[in-house]
Amino acid sequence: MARYQFHLRFLFVVLFVLSVAAVGQPKHVYLTYSDDPATSIDINLLIVRKSPGVSVYWDSQPHNGEKEKYAHCTEATYYKTVLEILDRRALYVAALKNLAPGQTYYFIAGDEKNGFSEEKSFRTMRGGMAPFRFVTGGDMNIYPRTEKLAKLAGEQDPDFVAVGGDLPYANGLFAEYNDWDEWFRIWNTYIVGRDGRMIPIVAAIGNHEVNSYESDNIELRSPFFVSLFGRQGESIYFSRKLSDYAVLFVLDTGHLFPHDGAQLDWLKTEFEKFKDVKYKFALYHVPLYPTHRPYEGPASVAGRTYWGPLFDQYGLTVGFENHDHVFKRSKPLRGNQVVRKGTVYVGDGTFGVEPRTVDPQPRWYNEKEGSIAHFWVVDVTPKKVSLKAIDEDGKTIDAFSVR
Repeated sequence: MARYQFHLRFLFVVLFVLSVAAVGQPKHVYLTYSDDPATSIDINLLIVRKSPGVSVYWDSQPHNGEKEKYAHCTEATYYKTVLEILDRRALYVAALKNLAPGQTYYFIAGDEKNGFSEEKSFRTMRGGMAPFRFVTGGDMNIYPRTEKLAKLAGEQDPDFVAVGGDLPYANGLFAEYNDWDEWFRIWNTYIVGRDGRMIPIVAAIGNHEVNSYESDNIELRSPFFVSLFGRQGESIYFSRKLSDYAVLFVLDTGHLFPHDGAQLDWLKTEFEKFKDVKYKFALYHVPLYPTHRPYEGPASVAGRTYWGPLFDQYGLTVGFENHDHVFKRSKPLRGNQVVRKGTVYVGDGTFGVEPRTVDPQPRWYNEKEGSIAHFWVVDVTPKKVSLKAIDEDGKTIDAFSVR
């Protein structure tokens, strides 16, 4: 009996400690952009439950979590989302502005009731004509392979990571919300800079972010992605100026918005707006030039039909494609033909998932392809864009440059 009581008391203690730890800080903290990456950052907080006074204390110097020592305090804005239906988790965003380019900042975030995070850090991009690096890939899921690739991605010390859809494969379903919790655990554990700083996320939507519910309310069709990443721009599709000489277009390959219509009109305007920017990149989920799925797949045809002419007209430098779960690098393409100077399309989304098969011989538009899990490292300077693909063993499986 005494032994039973001891074990029971021990269980109560463990449960109490776990419950305290669960409410001792925000559930998740992650970084996104909604403005100039050189002078701003969005600190996103998923708090245990809605609470007044959610704040971010921040400074250019570390203070080991001592609130009163930080030079700045920014109140986080509450955003009403359907995620509160799950377990009352509430989303807050602190948009920090007028930051110094290329500066490391330290912060804690949270509130008095639910607790503050441990001290974290981030670094703004340098902007202007400075070089920068980013990692990109898609189709991650929450596998052990995802952790391996995430760790390797963090070790590349990128300024940000661009994810081309299908993050935790939760399918827009409330019942699979634990997959998002696990995905954030993997991200915040492994995708960190060499100095331990947090790495911002630039995210495009994929088919596994969307459910089959028929509604004009995109938050109901994609509750997690729209709630968590729906403020990167004015819509799910948006552009982000990365420097004086580079811009990234983040697109929706028909998951919430069709290729044509409003998205196409917007894309025309954005390409014209940035026509004089030297390097133009596009991030999206379904490839225009697939390597596993059929070339005549509806979404691929739509991409080539509606976006392809704009990519050609305005000289898209690289298209970052996903969805097919293979490795590929295309030949330079323009007008659906191989040319000496054109857009190179790389992908195709195996940033954690099991690779699929490819044809015995590369398709007519591909330079290389393979059943290989990988991600891409992109180094951008005013003189050239250098890309390399790294597999789950840390080996470089492809490398090339665009001048």
